[in-house]
Amino acid sequence: MESRWTKEDTLTVYVDGSYNDALKRYAFGCVFLPPDGGIYLALGNGDNPETVSMRNVTGEMLGAMYAVRTAMKNGFGCAELYYDYEGIEKWVTGDWKCKKEYTRKYAEAMRSWGTQIRIVFHKVAAHTNVKYNELADETAKRGLNEGQGVPKIVLLEELERWSGKD
Repeated sequence: MESRWTKEDTLTVYVDGSYNDALKRYAFGCVFLPPDGGIYLALGNGDNPETVSMRNVTGEMLGAMYAVRTAMKNGFGCAELYYDYEGIEKWVTGDWKCKKEYTRKYAEAMRSWGTQIRIVFHKVAAHTNVKYNELADETAKRGLNEGQGVPKIVLLEELERWSGKD
């Protein structure tokens, strides 16, 4: 029997990545939209020499993984991920071959988590004024300087709440 997910059981998340060549640092930003109407932000960064060559793509993958793990921690049965870099979905589905160790590890982790939570992917066009995708982009850029590595997975209420002010 196929499970049906309700909106109350779904965490919607916009994810994006960023990169700063001068800092040699990648970052991610997540915008969490739970069914109760709140808007929460998370950001993080890294400079691992093994993955920095992938630039913003590393941040994109970290953001997607952080989003799914946060959805799981908060008891959601479904994570809807909105992204603008198509590898986020295509490495997981197998439409793209994982040519690097890090993309392989990303795909394996997401597939494994996908046995515990439903993951639904939605591609959005980058830089086209999609409100929460733009906010994820801004949050990822903030992550370059404000992030302190990949943050601990926490309850949504423990994340930064977005006030709606730009």
